[in-house]
Amino acid sequence: MTAEDSTAIERLLAVAPAWTGTPTAADAIGLASHTLLHCGPPANPHHALVVPTLNSAAVACVYEGWAGTLVEADELIASGKIRFEPAQDRNVATPMAAVVSPSMRLLEVSDLNNSGRKAYAPINGGGTGGDPAPRYGKKSKEALDLVRFLNDEVADAIDPASKEPLPWLPIVDGALLDGDDVHLRHIAAHATLLSILQERLGSQFTGSKSEEFIAKWPSFHLNFWMAASKCILAAAEGIKGSSVITAFGGNGAHFGLQVSGLPGRWFSVEATPPRGNLRAPYTIEDCVGAYGDSALVECLGLGAMAQSYCPFMQEFHKDFNHDDILELPALLLAAEHPGLPNSHARVGLSARKIVESGATPIVELGIVDKTGLNGGFGAGLYRPPTAPFVEACNALEGNA
Repeated sequence: MTAEDSTAIERLLAVAPAWTGTPTAADAIGLASHTLLHCGPPANPHHALVVPTLNSAAVACVYEGWAGTLVEADELIASGKIRFEPAQDRNVATPMAAVVSPSMRLLEVSDLNNSGRKAYAPINGGGTGGDPAPRYGKKSKEALDLVRFLNDEVADAIDPASKEPLPWLPIVDGALLDGDDVHLRHIAAHATLLSILQERLGSQFTGSKSEEFIAKWPSFHLNFWMAASKCILAAAEGIKGSSVITAFGGNGAHFGLQVSGLPGRWFSVEATPPRGNLRAPYTIEDCVGAYGDSALVECLGLGAMAQSYCPFMQEFHKDFNHDDILELPALLLAAEHPGLPNSHARVGLSARKIVESGATPIVELGIVDKTGLNGGFGAGLYRPPTAPFVEACNALEGNA
């Protein structure tokens, strides 16, 4: 490992992420009117996004009051008057089709060792593939109703629990030992989170619609961990010459990454769909390409890269797994995280290490209908080609 990469890894290992609030995107990051954040790298032009993202954008436009109906929202988007930006460029991580608009509430995760370092994610919409959760990109009244419920009722219900910062690494450390991979499987982490919410919120939470919703969906934990992962990785940004990966994700058409030494610069490739078990009767031809900022969990080193902790996901992916899946943490990840002392999980990817080894990371991702009509199809594994990692290394060396 180079000295520059070592410095970047040291900085991300020093982060102690904790949930500290649920502000609006306008308040948290100054998100302007008629601006929406999406997952993955930028599109060119900025609104040339996959249909599920545009569907969620239409729902957001009505939620914000920029359009009166979903049809009017489609027209507004087509006019070019809505500005789209990559969420990760604003220290936000958003799952698959879900967009972030100014009035939406965000889960704020702060570094307890550096109060100025924060990252964010929207509130997870739960649900299975056929439900109107924002990450599945359905455009309907039901999707709009759920966005209102999440950003008004649920956000207000859970916000008091964040007044005392809630450290997140201990939750993840314990969950790994209990069989989670903390990307697609969250059973243990969700149980811990729910218990903490019930304890901190008491009778005002017990029996509420918000408690019922959160208790039903283990994936509610994911967005907290996405924000925490982004908070950790952001600490590594800006080390001249460092190839440590600090942004990672797909927008459904392209998959991209950023490295520490070139903050804000995306290196992207065309995204193929993840390979996995799909909801019948759909096939891979019906799916968008690699999709979502939850890939940050993999970039940090968990999810598919933590399959050794999670027999359930090993079995789930058995027909699609790569032969080297269990070897990758030792090969690619830089160090054990001191904040995960019981699981001893390794973290930290560098583009240089990937290029030198010839092995790219494996990424767990959800899979979504490309038409935007049928929601989520399941989950699978995506393995990016070496090209964007090579391109990033060449750029660091001044050869691009």
